[in-house]
Amino acid sequence: MAFKYIASTVDNKIVNGTVDVASESQAEAAIYRDGYRHIISLKKVSPAFNAETLIPSIFGVRPQEIIEFTGQLATLLKSGVSIVTALNLLGGQAPRAALRKIVNGLLGEIQGGSSFSQALSRYPMVFPDAFVKLVNASEQAGNLETGLRHAEVYLEAQEQSKRKIKRAMAYPVFVLLLAGAVSILLITVVLPPLVQLFSSLGSELPWMTRWLLGMTGFILEHRVQALAALVAAVIVIVALSRLPAVKLAADRLRLRLPLFRSITIERSMQHFCQTASMLLKAGLRLPQILEITVGANRNHVLRQAFDGVRDRLVQGEGLSQPMSENRLFPPLMVEMTAVGEKSGALDETL
Repeated sequence: MAFKYIASTVDNKIVNGTVDVASESQAEAAIYRDGYRHIISLKKVSPAFNAETLIPSIFGVRPQEIIEFTGQLATLLKSGVSIVTALNLLGGQAPRAALRKIVNGLLGEIQGGSSFSQALSRYPMVFPDAFVKLVNASEQAGNLETGLRHAEVYLEAQEQSKRKIKRAMAYPVFVLLLAGAVSILLITVVLPPLVQLFSSLGSELPWMTRWLLGMTGFILEHRVQALAALVAAVIVIVALSRLPAVKLAADRLRLRLPLFRSITIERSMQHFCQTASMLLKAGLRLPQILEITVGANRNHVLRQAFDGVRDRLVQGEGLSQPMSENRLFPPLMVEMTAVGEKSGALDETL
C-alpha cells in the first residue's frame, strides 16, 4: 500500500513524496532511513474510486481532520514554510475530498488577497468563531504558529468533551429505546392472547389495560390517519420550536431535568472556560471573549446568564462577582475565576 508524506530534512527543508510499503510503521522507517529528520504528515493513499468520490456531499469534514490539519500547518510554519506553500502541501496530502476542497478554498482566498483568518471565516461550519478570532489575533501579533498550536489544543479539548457527552448519553438512550421496544412487543404480541384468556374465564381487565389495548387497536386499524396525525404533530412541534418564547421555555425545562441539567451546564461552562483561556492567551479582551462565547451557546437561559455577566463587565465590574450572583455558575468555577483575577493569571485558572 502507498503512503503520502511530508517531512523535513536536517537543514529544515520541507519535502513531500510517496512510499510503497506494507504498513505505516514500515513507511516511517523508510522515511527516516532516507535521512529525513522529522515526519510532519503521513497518510495512507485512498483508493481512486470510493463512496466519498461518488457521493461527496454526504461526507463532510471530520473534526479530527481539522485538528490534524491545524497541527500540521503549525509545524510547517515553524519550519519556515510560507502559508501558501504549506496549504499547497496539505491540500495535496489530504486523503478525503471534503478536506481537500476546504484547503484548496483557503488557498484560493489567500492568493486572492485575503488574510488567513479572513479565509477561515468563509467556512463557519468548519472553523468555529473562536478559532477564527484566535488566528486573527495571532496574525496581528506575528505569531501565527503559536496561535495554531493553542487552537489545536482547544479543538482537541472540545472534541474530547463531545465524546464524553456521547458516552454519557449512550446508556440512557439505549435504555429508552429498549423500553420502547419492549412496550410495543407487550402491547402487540403478549397482551392480546392474555386478553382472550381472561375474557374466556369471565375476568375483567383493569381499565388502564383495556384503554391501552383499545388505543393500540384503533391505531393499527387506522394506520394512515395515525401516520398523518404523527407527521402533522412533528411539523407543528418543529414550527413552534423556532419561536423565541418556545425555545426559551424548552431550554428552561431542559435545565430542570436532572440529567440534562448537569450535562448542559457542565458542557456550557467547560466550553466557556476553554475558549476564554485560549483567547486570553492570544491577547483578546474579556468583553470580546464573552461576545464570542455567548454567540456559541445554544441554551437561551445560559446565554442570558452570560449576557448579564458581559453587561456588568462592560460597566467596569470583574468577572467573578456577577457570576457569583447567578446560581447557574458552579461555585468552584466562580472561586477559581476570582483567584485568577486577583493573581493576574485568569487564563491559567480558567
